[in-house]
Amino acid sequence: MFRAECIFCFLISFWSGFLTAQECPFYLQGRVIDLHDGTPIFGAILRIENTGQFAQTDEDGVYLLKNVCLEELRLIISHSECQTLERRIQLSENQSIDFELEHHINTLEEIVVSEKQKANVNQSVAEARLTATQIDQYSSQSLATALGSLTGVATLKTGNAIAKPVIHGLYGSRVGIVAEGIRLQDQEWGADHAPTIDLNAFESVQVVKGASALKYGGDTAGGVIILNSFTPLPRDSLYGKTRLTGSSNGRGGAVSSQWILTRATGFYFSGQLTAKRFGDLSTPEYILTNTGLKEGNINFKIGRSKVIKGWELFYSRFQNETGILRAAHIGNIQDLLRALQSEVPLVQDPFSYRIDAPKQQGVHHSIQAKVYNQFSEHSKWKIDYNYQQNQRKEFDIRRGDRADLPALDLQLQTHSILGSIQKKVDFDWDFEWGINGYLQDNYSNPDTGVKRLIPDYLKYQWGSFLTGKYEPNNLGSFEWGLRLDQVNWDVQKYYTRKDWTDRGYDQLFPSFEKEYLPTQLLTQPQFQFITLSAHAGFSIQLGPALKSTGAYILSQRSPNAAELFSDGLHHSLATIEYGNLTLDKETSHKILVSVSTEKNPFSFSLEPYLARIHNYIYIAPKEVQQTIRGAFPVWQYNATEALLWGFDFQGSLDLSPRVQFNSKTSYVRINDISQSQPVISIPPFQTNQKLSYIFPKKEVRIEIENQFVSSQRYFPDFNVVVNTLEGDKIVGQLVDFSTPPKAYSLYNLNISLPLKVTPKLSGQLRLMIHNITQTAYRDYLNRMRFYADEMGRNGSIQLILNH
Repeated sequence: MFRAECIFCFLISFWSGFLTAQECPFYLQGRVIDLHDGTPIFGAILRIENTGQFAQTDEDGVYLLKNVCLEELRLIISHSECQTLERRIQLSENQSIDFELEHHINTLEEIVVSEKQKANVNQSVAEARLTATQIDQYSSQSLATALGSLTGVATLKTGNAIAKPVIHGLYGSRVGIVAEGIRLQDQEWGADHAPTIDLNAFESVQVVKGASALKYGGDTAGGVIILNSFTPLPRDSLYGKTRLTGSSNGRGGAVSSQWILTRATGFYFSGQLTAKRFGDLSTPEYILTNTGLKEGNINFKIGRSKVIKGWELFYSRFQNETGILRAAHIGNIQDLLRALQSEVPLVQDPFSYRIDAPKQQGVHHSIQAKVYNQFSEHSKWKIDYNYQQNQRKEFDIRRGDRADLPALDLQLQTHSILGSIQKKVDFDWDFEWGINGYLQDNYSNPDTGVKRLIPDYLKYQWGSFLTGKYEPNNLGSFEWGLRLDQVNWDVQKYYTRKDWTDRGYDQLFPSFEKEYLPTQLLTQPQFQFITLSAHAGFSIQLGPALKSTGAYILSQRSPNAAELFSDGLHHSLATIEYGNLTLDKETSHKILVSVSTEKNPFSFSLEPYLARIHNYIYIAPKEVQQTIRGAFPVWQYNATEALLWGFDFQGSLDLSPRVQFNSKTSYVRINDISQSQPVISIPPFQTNQKLSYIFPKKEVRIEIENQFVSSQRYFPDFNVVVNTLEGDKIVGQLVDFSTPPKAYSLYNLNISLPLKVTPKLSGQLRLMIHNITQTAYRDYLNRMRFYADEMGRNGSIQLILNH
């Protein structure tokens, strides 16, 4: 008996010692911090549901879970002022993961988890965003110019003051702009129509190409630019920011100021205004006559956020007046040939702040109301209503009593409504379903005395979308989305009877004919397009610092107003444009993959992409036409089969704690398969290198940047031959619209100094010099490149105050 008891005790001791010695191999550590300001959250509880193990964050927000045995953890994160968060974590080695929580606010959509070893782990397509520093830096410039600093984004320009973003070679209606959750409706069809939006009004600007973009439309094959202002916090506070910028080129500047008032009751109010004024810009050799700019913007926001429900009212007004290079307005064909062959503009006047014709004026109003309610722990509904009015006027050089009368006067009114329901299921699934509708009324004022470029029309559109995301753990995710849209056009437009017959419309669209006049025909075109869009993509964590993503995107887009109906002189571009009623919907099949790593001291991201586009719609020069208003190139809209491919690369290397090197490169090609030639107006190869150094004392930061843009080697031949009279002979001369300008290399310098005036007043002083070496160059994506060089050196001083 004694021997049996000894053996039993020995076995118990053996197994107890063995189990005690078997420590679980892994640990999980990190921080829990506030989403907005990065401050630590004290007292958050992190509990592993599988085992019951738990840890609490200290005053620095740090937690440590030791002796973790399981490879898949069901982690629950809770805090008294935050909604409980549940996550699955795949643990195959010791890991450090930081969680960012929306402190103070408990709404479903405002709890965000970030894994510090790699951001955006749950996105199947790489997203790019402007930093707060970049938004400040481009305060006096346009949204498109600021976005041009991102990898894969170029800028289509009309002169230097008018610019719109180009993403993966696509622009216009293929790139959506969403402000405060509502898509901007501002006649984006024009290459010279810059977005009527003020960059200074927003704190967050990002380019999205994933499934979440389907919420705002399925026609954005290039991507969606999403802009959001501040997120209100329920605390008693009054704060703001003021930006002051002065520039040497144009001898002007900009001022922007914003104030935000919040209360602990959830009430908030904000007001923001911007004013810009510049005179004629200049190249290294001459003044660019009539290239001044005036702009004034204002917006207000008022609302209340009550944890599970809230409402908001928003109003904004954007107004600008922009001069068009005077040398671009040509009187006859001989002058056009001289202008294209000349190294300098044919019109050069002394510097002036005066803005004369040709010019454009724009006013854009937006009124928005939204309400949301969290009707269960994991479900929320939201409704947005928006009214936008866009007034656009273009002025030609006219004489007599019509000198102040616009040659183009368009008013576009848009009513839109968006309703959506968000739902989270278990740990893994997120869904969003919604419907939206648009009603647009375009009025083209006939009192201009000029043939209307865009006719009167009504456009009705409705759509429905469903998106989902499956994220089983921190190592991967899958997202998908579907969207169906119906677009209806009801148009009234006059054609000359000759043009109607010559284009074959009398045979194709006899039902459109409504009233016959001696030389004209009143028509009522009516179209209906049904489009389907979809997205499917994945994200996978290949290692502690290595991630890969992949996605397939189907995008269908109905032709816009200009592509279908434009018919006449587009004054801001100094071109005659003709639409095409035979155009069908455009369909894009796009595949994107990426691989990225973020591990000190080196990080990089590479994203190649490929797309086949059926009925790719483009505009190209066709001939030169002499009119009573002068000689102008004629551009025609057409459709073709296109193949698009390219890549984006960005990388950074920390050479030391105070020295960093950054590089980014973009390349894109689009081929016209039907014509076996490249597509016109595609960005050439470009690369950017930047070296940054932070001085030990006072944290002064200096950046030297080089921007290289190659000559576009792949371009179609759209040159035309025109007949001119030389003496008593008619001679054919070649008009070269095709040959791209030479490659160029620019050097830029940025110096910034942090300021601390008082405990409640801080800021930054910045010196920026663009094109230090005064390089003379022309840009392929600038429609004014035929007549003048780009802007020369520009020095700017900027003061930013946070109060």
